[in-house]
Amino acid sequence: MESSRENAVVRRGLRARAVAVFLAATLLVGVSVGSGSGTAEADSGSWSVQPAPKPGSPAGARQYFILEGRPGTTLQDGLALSNYTSHPMTYYVYGADGYNTPGDGQFALRDHGYPMTGVGSWVRAAFPTITVPARTSTVVPISIAIPANASPGDHVGGVSGMDTAVESVQQQGDIRVGIKRVVAARLYVHVDGPALGGLTVTDLKVSGSASFPAYVSDSDGTVTATVTNSGNLLESPKAHLRATGIFGTLIDRTVQLPQILPGQSIHFSQSWKNMPPFEIGTLHLAVTDDSASAPVTSAAALSLVLIPWLTLLVLVLAGLAVLVGLVFWRRRKGPVRVRVRPEPTKAAAP
Repeated sequence: MESSRENAVVRRGLRARAVAVFLAATLLVGVSVGSGSGTAEADSGSWSVQPAPKPGSPAGARQYFILEGRPGTTLQDGLALSNYTSHPMTYYVYGADGYNTPGDGQFALRDHGYPMTGVGSWVRAAFPTITVPARTSTVVPISIAIPANASPGDHVGGVSGMDTAVESVQQQGDIRVGIKRVVAARLYVHVDGPALGGLTVTDLKVSGSASFPAYVSDSDGTVTATVTNSGNLLESPKAHLRATGIFGTLIDRTVQLPQILPGQSIHFSQSWKNMPPFEIGTLHLAVTDDSASAPVTSAAALSLVLIPWLTLLVLVLAGLAVLVGLVFWRRRKGPVRVRVRPEPTKAAAP
């Protein structure tokens, strides 16, 4: 009974996180020798993929897969392929692992040909290659075989449909690269077991220096950190950045971060406009996901010491130059000492 209640909470949390990042548009360009592809979610304009509707549900009721199972079990579902063009199209259906991109941390799917080691390797299509007639929709049965040693928690990827026709060819040096287009439906699989949320903030830094001369013009800086999902559940955190110093509050800002997959890290970066040239205080970054029943948080802080070293150096050098100049000036303007030679004494006449 307690396990069923915990699973229900996990499912609600998973749905809440999925809705929070509802099918953000993603475009990937993958290049390999002789072929390449681009991956977008849900719809390319010429065709679309989405989870097949459940019995009694209208078409389009599901925009993504949300499934749950125990290790060692196989889940059954279907992928609806819709061809909007006036000619038949042939697709290759496969599973893809999800990940966070290194730059902006957005959700993305591994391209076809990339070794799938996560949920993408669990997906099997009844018809890996299928031709869909013009202006027709077809459902491809798929199965998701959860390995017996699968780790508990959330596993995220996608079920992709790739157009087997080469859309265009690009020349890259001596290699010709064919571009193929891929459309995917996001796949969320929760594996039963202990659910653990976790966030970790590391490498909190401030970069940037005061303009020269200080206080004459504004200077900009950047606050960076690494945010890692250290648990086994999806996290959709918000970051609260706050800096205080001897002159009061310098930054007080809250931003929504991308959804972070379990085991993945994203690069946090925020610009600091009009960074003060001189300040001593504390910089604090708190990352919190309160979308689930048990909020998860992590924080990091560092001492903030902003000193306009270049301006101070120039001022010190200028002060020394003035001091040396004054010393020489006083020496030149002081009284001139004249040394008088005594006259010889004349001898008196006898």
